[in-house]
Amino acid sequence: MTLNDFISKYKNKKVDFDGAYGGQCVDLFNQYLVDMLGINNPIQMFPVASAYQIWDYAKDNEKFERITNDPNAIPVAGDIIVWGKGVGPHGHVAIYVSGDVMKFISFDQNWNSIQKCVEVNHNYDDVIGWLRPVKVEDKPVTKPPFIDLISAWNKLDGNKTYASVLGMFLTIVAYNMGYITEDQFNMFDTLFLALMGFSLRDAIKKK
Repeated sequence: MTLNDFISKYKNKKVDFDGAYGGQCVDLFNQYLVDMLGINNPIQMFPVASAYQIWDYAKDNEKFERITNDPNAIPVAGDIIVWGKGVGPHGHVAIYVSGDVMKFISFDQNWNSIQKCVEVNHNYDDVIGWLRPVKVEDKPVTKPPFIDLISAWNKLDGNKTYASVLGMFLTIVAYNMGYITEDQFNMFDTLFLALMGFSLRDAIKKK
Protein backbone atom coordinates (compact mmCIF):
# COMPACT_ATOMS: atom_id res chain seq x y z
CA MET A 1 0.00 0.00 0.00
CA THR A 2 1.28 3.45 -0.93
CA LEU A 3 0.68 6.64 1.01
CA ASN A 4 -1.83 7.73 -1.64
CA ASP A 5 -3.64 4.40 -1.24
CA PHE A 6 -3.77 4.91 2.52
CA ILE A 7 -5.16 8.43 2.15
CA SER A 8 -7.76 7.28 -0.39
CA LYS A 9 -8.84 4.43 1.87
CA TYR A 10 -9.50 6.57 4.95
CA LYS A 11 -10.19 10.06 3.59
CA ASN A 12 -13.39 11.54 5.05
CA LYS A 13 -13.84 8.47 7.24
CA LYS A 14 -13.54 8.06 10.98
CA VAL A 15 -10.84 5.72 12.23
CA ASP A 16 -11.51 4.50 15.77
CA PHE A 17 -8.67 2.03 16.12
CA ASP A 18 -9.04 1.34 19.85
CA GLY A 19 -12.82 1.65 19.94
CA ALA A 20 -12.69 4.42 22.52
CA TYR A 21 -13.25 8.19 22.48
CA GLY A 22 -14.23 8.25 18.81
CA GLY A 23 -11.84 9.22 16.00
CA GLN A 24 -8.68 10.54 17.61
CA CYS A 25 -5.41 11.53 15.93
CA VAL A 26 -3.64 8.63 17.66
CA ASP A 27 -6.18 6.22 16.13
CA LEU A 28 -5.08 7.30 12.67
CA PHE A 29 -1.45 7.00 13.75
CA ASN A 30 -2.05 3.42 14.94
CA GLN A 31 -3.86 2.52 11.72
CA TYR A 32 -0.97 3.94 9.73
CA LEU A 33 1.52 1.76 11.61
CA VAL A 34 -0.55 -1.33 10.83
CA ASP A 35 -1.39 -0.65 7.19
CA MET A 36 1.78 1.03 6.00
CA LEU A 37 4.52 -0.33 8.26
CA GLY A 38 3.20 -3.78 9.13
CA ILE A 39 3.37 -3.13 12.88
CA ASN A 40 0.67 -5.32 14.38
CA ASN A 41 0.97 -4.12 17.98
CA PRO A 42 0.95 -0.31 17.69
CA ILE A 43 -0.81 0.27 21.01
CA GLN A 44 1.71 -1.92 22.81
CA MET A 45 4.59 -0.20 21.03
CA PHE A 46 3.19 3.26 21.77
CA PRO A 47 1.02 2.95 24.92
CA VAL A 48 0.35 6.68 25.02
CA ALA A 49 -2.41 8.64 26.69
CA SER A 50 -1.61 11.74 24.59
CA ALA A 51 -0.25 12.22 21.09
CA TYR A 52 2.76 14.30 22.17
CA GLN A 53 4.06 11.29 24.15
CA ILE A 54 4.68 9.43 20.89
CA TRP A 55 7.87 11.47 20.48
CA ASP A 56 9.37 10.17 23.73
CA TYR A 57 8.26 6.57 23.16
CA ALA A 58 10.04 6.59 19.80
CA LYS A 59 13.37 7.56 21.41
CA ASP A 60 14.79 4.05 21.57
CA ASN A 61 12.60 2.48 18.89
CA GLU A 62 14.79 1.09 16.11
CA LYS A 63 11.90 1.24 13.64
CA PHE A 64 11.95 5.04 13.58
CA GLU A 65 14.42 7.87 13.21
CA ARG A 66 13.52 10.94 15.29
CA ILE A 67 14.14 14.20 13.45
CA THR A 68 13.80 17.34 15.56
CA ASN A 69 11.93 20.26 14.02
CA ASP A 70 14.48 22.61 12.48
CA PRO A 71 13.95 25.74 10.34
CA ASN A 72 15.97 24.16 7.54
CA ALA A 73 14.55 20.65 7.76
CA ILE A 74 11.74 19.36 5.58
CA PRO A 75 9.91 16.08 6.24
CA VAL A 76 9.35 13.58 3.48
CA ALA A 77 6.06 12.02 2.47
CA GLY A 78 5.07 9.39 5.00
CA ASP A 79 6.90 10.94 7.96
CA ILE A 80 4.90 11.08 11.18
CA ILE A 81 4.58 14.64 12.49
CA VAL A 82 4.30 15.08 16.26
CA TRP A 83 3.07 18.31 17.89
CA GLY A 84 3.62 19.36 21.47
CA LYS A 85 1.06 20.65 23.98
CA GLY A 86 1.10 24.10 22.40
CA VAL A 87 -1.74 22.96 20.11
CA GLY A 88 -3.72 21.45 22.98
CA PRO A 89 -3.19 19.44 26.17
CA HIS A 90 -2.70 16.19 24.27
CA GLY A 91 -0.61 17.49 21.38
CA HIS A 92 -1.30 16.07 17.95
CA VAL A 93 0.03 13.56 15.44
CA ALA A 94 -0.49 13.31 11.67
CA ILE A 95 1.06 11.93 8.49
CA TYR A 96 3.11 14.31 6.33
CA VAL A 97 2.03 14.52 2.69
CA SER A 98 3.90 17.44 1.12
CA GLY A 99 5.28 20.91 1.86
CA ASP A 100 8.33 23.11 2.32
CA VAL A 101 10.21 24.79 5.17
CA MET A 102 7.33 27.20 5.85
CA LYS A 103 4.19 25.11 5.56
CA PHE A 104 2.98 21.62 4.82
CA ILE A 105 -0.03 19.41 4.19
CA SER A 106 -0.61 16.39 6.39
CA PHE A 107 -3.25 13.70 6.70
CA ASP A 108 -4.96 14.30 10.03
CA GLN A 109 -7.78 13.15 12.23
CA ASN A 110 -9.33 15.22 15.02
CA TRP A 111 -7.60 18.45 14.06
CA ASN A 112 -9.91 21.27 15.19
CA SER A 113 -12.20 18.56 16.62
CA ILE A 114 -13.03 17.16 13.18
CA GLN A 115 -13.29 13.44 13.93
CA LYS A 116 -12.62 12.20 10.45
CA CYS A 117 -9.50 11.87 8.30
CA VAL A 118 -8.78 14.86 6.08
CA GLU A 119 -5.80 16.65 4.56
CA VAL A 120 -4.95 19.81 6.52
CA ASN A 121 -2.71 22.80 5.85
CA HIS A 122 -0.24 23.51 8.68
CA ASN A 123 2.75 25.61 9.61
CA TYR A 124 5.49 24.27 11.89
CA ASP A 125 4.32 26.04 15.06
CA ASP A 126 4.53 23.69 18.06
CA VAL A 127 5.83 20.78 15.95
CA ILE A 128 8.28 18.82 18.10
CA GLY A 129 9.62 16.88 15.16
CA TRP A 130 8.83 13.89 12.99
CA LEU A 131 9.41 10.18 12.97
CA ARG A 132 10.81 8.66 9.83
CA PRO A 133 10.19 4.94 9.40
CA VAL A 134 13.49 3.13 9.05
CA LYS A 135 13.68 0.94 5.99
CA VAL A 136 15.20 -2.40 6.81
CA GLU A 137 17.47 -3.21 3.91
CA ASP A 138 17.87 -6.83 3.05
CA LYS A 139 21.20 -7.92 4.41
CA PRO A 140 23.35 -9.68 1.84
CA VAL A 141 23.45 -13.41 2.45
CA THR A 142 26.98 -14.69 2.81
CA LYS A 143 27.24 -18.04 1.14
CA PRO A 144 29.21 -20.61 3.13
CA PRO A 145 32.54 -21.71 1.65
CA PHE A 146 31.99 -24.46 -0.91
CA ILE A 147 33.06 -27.88 0.24
CA ASP A 148 34.16 -30.42 -2.35
CA LEU A 149 32.51 -33.76 -1.54
CA ILE A 150 34.99 -35.78 -3.62
CA SER A 151 37.91 -34.14 -1.87
CA ALA A 152 36.30 -34.86 1.48
CA TRP A 153 35.80 -38.52 0.53
CA ASN A 154 39.43 -38.91 -0.48
CA LYS A 155 40.61 -37.33 2.76
CA LEU A 156 38.88 -40.03 4.80
CA ASP A 157 41.28 -42.69 3.61
CA GLY A 158 40.81 -45.74 5.83
CA ASN A 159 37.99 -44.24 7.88
CA LYS A 160 35.33 -44.78 5.18
CA THR A 161 32.75 -46.43 7.40
CA TYR A 162 29.09 -46.04 6.56
CA ALA A 163 28.53 -43.91 9.64
CA SER A 164 31.42 -41.58 8.89
CA VAL A 165 30.51 -41.21 5.24
CA LEU A 166 26.84 -40.55 6.01
CA GLY A 167 27.71 -38.08 8.75
CA MET A 168 30.23 -36.34 6.55
CA PHE A 169 27.83 -36.14 3.63
CA LEU A 170 24.90 -34.77 5.63
CA THR A 171 27.03 -32.22 7.44
CA ILE A 172 28.67 -30.93 4.30
CA VAL A 173 25.40 -30.74 2.34
CA ALA A 174 23.66 -28.93 5.23
CA TYR A 175 26.52 -26.45 5.40
CA ASN A 176 26.69 -25.89 1.65
CA MET A 177 22.94 -25.20 1.56
CA GLY A 178 23.05 -22.87 4.54
CA TYR A 179 21.00 -25.05 6.88
CA ILE A 180 23.65 -24.96 9.58
CA THR A 181 25.65 -21.97 10.70
CA GLU A 182 29.40 -21.49 10.78
CA ASP A 183 29.40 -22.18 14.53
CA GLN A 184 27.41 -25.37 14.09
CA PHE A 185 29.72 -26.51 11.33
CA ASN A 186 32.71 -25.91 13.60
CA MET A 187 31.08 -28.06 16.28
CA PHE A 188 30.64 -30.94 13.83
CA ASP A 189 34.16 -30.36 12.56
CA THR A 190 35.54 -30.81 16.08
CA LEU A 191 33.42 -33.94 16.54
CA PHE A 192 34.70 -35.54 13.34
CA LEU A 193 38.26 -34.72 14.29
CA ALA A 194 37.85 -36.34 17.72
CA LEU A 195 36.09 -39.48 16.47
CA MET A 196 37.88 -40.17 13.19
CA GLY A 197 40.99 -38.03 13.19
CA PHE A 198 39.60 -36.15 10.22
CA SER A 199 38.67 -32.51 10.05
CA LEU A 200 35.91 -31.40 7.70
CA ARG A 201 37.94 -28.25 7.23
CA ASP A 202 40.39 -30.35 5.20
CA ALA A 203 37.65 -30.70 2.60
CA ILE A 204 37.15 -27.00 2.03
CA LYS A 205 38.38 -26.12 -1.41
CA LYS A 206 40.98 -23.40 -1.07
CA LYS A 207 40.57 -20.53 -3.50
